[in-house]
Amino acid sequence: MEASLFPHLNDTASALLHSTDEERIYAIREGTWLAYPTAKRILGLMEELLSYPTITRMPNLLLIAPSFNGKTSILERFMSLHPPDEDPTKEVTLFPVVRVEMPPSPDTNDFYTRILEQLNAPFKHTSPEREKYSQIKTLFKKMSVKMLIIDEIHHLLSGGKVRQSQFRNALKSLGNETRVVIVAAGIDEAYNAFIADPQMSSRFPPVVLPSWKAGKEFASLLMTMENRIPLKNPSGLKAPELMLTIHSRSEGTIGDMCDLVKELAVDAIRTKAEKITLEQAKKFVWVPPSKRREYRKF
Repeated sequence: MEASLFPHLNDTASALLHSTDEERIYAIREGTWLAYPTAKRILGLMEELLSYPTITRMPNLLLIAPSFNGKTSILERFMSLHPPDEDPTKEVTLFPVVRVEMPPSPDTNDFYTRILEQLNAPFKHTSPEREKYSQIKTLFKKMSVKMLIIDEIHHLLSGGKVRQSQFRNALKSLGNETRVVIVAAGIDEAYNAFIADPQMSSRFPPVVLPSWKAGKEFASLLMTMENRIPLKNPSGLKAPELMLTIHSRSEGTIGDMCDLVKELAVDAIRTKAEKITLEQAKKFVWVPPSKRREYRKF
């Protein structure tokens, strides 16, 4: 099949039309990075922070986004652009960026353990907290760590006020003593985790990844997805009524929009329609994010 016969697809998607249905379905569900303007702006901010000169008080960032709205995808994309330098000729692996997930509660010992695990460092889980902290400071210097990313930072609020305060103080000390940039990320509640401490709120200016509105940018994103999804017929996802239906059913979060469009595309392959239609988008069984807590399958 010639790519010119399928102008609604890019070269990669056109080539996939030679594949079996199951191979196309796998490729659709696997997905690819979507470089939309807000994501590129945030990645740009993070790049600037990564190249920041070492000063007494390093700049930080608090990334806030509704659940399933692309926050983690942005962090994973940034990590893929800055992998560890595992050159066997060097004495140590260089880790420009370290990413950890915040523990379920503000437990500094667990937090330090997670950092050491990400650095692939040998350590004793039973070591005292102060020893782990000291080891982290040493390794950050040896491994040239420039940025620490902490995802799901809103878990900080799951502890009492004393433990929250202790964890915030531990973060301040880690930043002060290692002089690495700290990027904290979480859902809306993350802002409340920092605003309670004036020093933390001043150190971590918030950047918000808002929910999507049904407009030109959302239509452009849908067209990018259509361009990459190997369906033989054009779907015209940016058509106003179809776009609004997808937006309404995904409730404006990029994660749900992507998953919904992917599953509509899979259904289009299995039904031999080879395109996503308005009627299909309206009738397709899909539980929106706001209803999932209430949803019970009988």
